[in-house]
Amino acid sequence: MGLLYQKRRLKVNKIKRQIAATRANLQRIRILLSLIMIIAICYGGIKILKLPQWYIDSAKLSAADPSVIKIQGNVITPDYKIINMIRQTQLPYTQIFRLNTKELENNISQLQPVKKVYVRRFWFPARLTIALDERTPAFLLAPNLESEPNSALCSDGTLIDHDYLPLNPSIKAKKLLTYGVRDGLDEVWDKKRVEEIIKLTKAIEAYSGQEVQYIDLRNNSDVYIMLKEYLIRFGEINDTAMKRAKWIASILPQARSVEGKIKYIDLRWDDSQYFRLEGAKEIKNEKTEKPKPQEQKPQTQQPIIKEQHTQEQKQEPNTNNQQRHTHGDEILD
Repeated sequence: MGLLYQKRRLKVNKIKRQIAATRANLQRIRILLSLIMIIAICYGGIKILKLPQWYIDSAKLSAADPSVIKIQGNVITPDYKIINMIRQTQLPYTQIFRLNTKELENNISQLQPVKKVYVRRFWFPARLTIALDERTPAFLLAPNLESEPNSALCSDGTLIDHDYLPLNPSIKAKKLLTYGVRDGLDEVWDKKRVEEIIKLTKAIEAYSGQEVQYIDLRNNSDVYIMLKEYLIRFGEINDTAMKRAKWIASILPQARSVEGKIKYIDLRWDDSQYFRLEGAKEIKNEKTEKPKPQEQKPQTQQPIIKEQHTQEQKQEPNTNNQQRHTHGDEILD
């Protein structure tokens, strides 16, 4: 029995050793295959990353080929100006996912109509999409009604040069008459001033129910505003501007009932308003408040009267730069 047991035990141990050796060989083969797989993946990855589809073709980029670059959102800014900025930017020759587009965004942002630039990168094939967020022009500046606008003014005070004009018809901007100079210096526009004009324009349109056609700012102390039906002599845009704008709602119905052609509606005063008729006639619409003694206004005694005049009864204030405006057949100093 003991001899048979010893033989059987030796045989079992031999089988165990063979199994262990087989397992060890399989483990070695598995490790070797894993190494081969890792090497193959790394090699293949390097080969894939070096494919030309990961790189933007500089020649196509300079030519603004639609296959590598698209421009979106530019209603005011012409494509060629954006392309010029792209050509001035030295983009590194690298994979699209490593490409830094900050310099490109900063260069395009230098264009006057551009408020913000977004450059999106797309992989395989490599391409760029440039999306623009543009400023919205509020006014078109011109020296007179007959001249074409020479620039556009945005709500933040930014001026857009003549190079970007004419604007797309979808952009509704009102005409603003100005010489572009004040006291021998270039006209200064800032956000606060432009917002005041926009606020006044919207108020006049709301109270009158009519769209403002143009605003004459060639004389800051004697501003004219043209509605669809009537010309308004508004005077200076100051703290009383919004109060004076409210009178339009009540004065327009009276203006329509007046016989004769109205040259302009005079809203320079915050306590009384006038209709200036063609032929030097004048109708006063006086409120309950009495005019201040120091204000030079046409003198009338009744709430609403008509008077014949052979000449103007009011001396218009002169400005420092002695600018002259012409409205109809009346010359304003």
